[in-house]
Parts: sequence; structure tokens; C-alpha cells
Amino acid sequence: MLENFKNHYHAEANNILASEELINEYKEKVPKLLIDIWTTTGLGKYNKGIIELINPKDYESNLWTWLGKVVENYTPFAITGFGELLYYRKLTETDEDICMIDIQYRKIETLVWSMESFFDDFLTNDEDKKMWLREDLFVEAISEKSNLQNGEVFTFVPILAIGGAEEIDYLQKGSACVYQDLVFQMTN
Repeated sequence: MLENFKNHYHAEANNILASEELINEYKEKVPKLLIDIWTTTGLGKYNKGIIELINPKDYESNLWTWLGKVVENYTPFAITGFGELLYYRKLTETDEDICMIDIQYRKIETLVWSMESFFDDFLTNDEDKKMWLREDLFVEAISEKSNLQNGEVFTFVPILAIGGAEEIDYLQKGSACVYQDLVFQMTN
């Protein structure tokens, strides 16, 4: 299981395995597959941070802010290298999907219909990586601005919605949580 993901993505050395407390809190809210990743390769950056698996507790308030309400069956689980927030929706006992809040353009996109498809198909598809993860800009940013720490993303300054550009000269590093909140306030 997750052979494509394992072949394409590598956990950074400072990733942290999920605690028993975290596992117990989320084991009924997210698929076992995600719990397995949390307990084997951990929370943190993958491939230098083009994707980061996050502690949901750290990002729930941002998710509720962007959605405008608390939705108990939605769980934030990852961020992109540019701060987009990915969350899991448990729709029914058998139906689920993965959504992304595109903070730059205030859009919510449904990306795939299962957690397995997210890891094995979406994250390994070249077109999806270029479009949704801004892979080319990310690789250039890592090369010019060095690696990201856990919880850190490349920020557009100014943000794209108010005049920034998807170019290296418009990038800085910053806290993902703070950036998501700041972009929400500036574009609301």
C-alpha cells in the first residue's frame, strides 16, 4: 500500500512520530492509512516541504476560520510548501474526500475522493504537483532560499490576491499558521 507515495516522497530527518494522545484523539476521525503514516514516517516535511503532514490540533482554528464554522468531521492534515491547507472530510461511514483551501485565491477545491488516492495518485501525478503544489517554484525557492523548518512555508509578499506574483522575488519564509490567518484577514 502507498507504493507510489513511498517511491516518490521521503520524510525529513526531523519528522516526529505521532503521540498516543494524538492517535487516540483522531483515530475515529481520519483513515487508518493516515494514522499509519503518522506512526511510521511521522508528522513533518516530505521532500523538503513541498508537503508537510501536520498535527491537526495546530491548524483546526485556521480551518474553522476559513470555513466560517466548526465542522467536526473535517480534519486538517497537511499544508503545501506555500501554505495551502489540506483537510480530510469524512462524509459518511464509507464516503470521504480531500479538499484544499487555496488561501491565495480564497477557493476550496475537492482534489480526490480518498486518502489513499491523495497519497498514491494526486501527490505523485506530475500535472497535479505542478498545478496544485507549484512544484517548479518550490524547487527554485528551496535552491535559492534554503530548506523550510516544520511549520514554515514560503509566503508571497505581497499575497497573490493583492498584487504578488508566483516568482522567486516575491517569496519569503514564515509561519504557516500565521500566514494562513494573515491572508484570511487581508482578503476578507
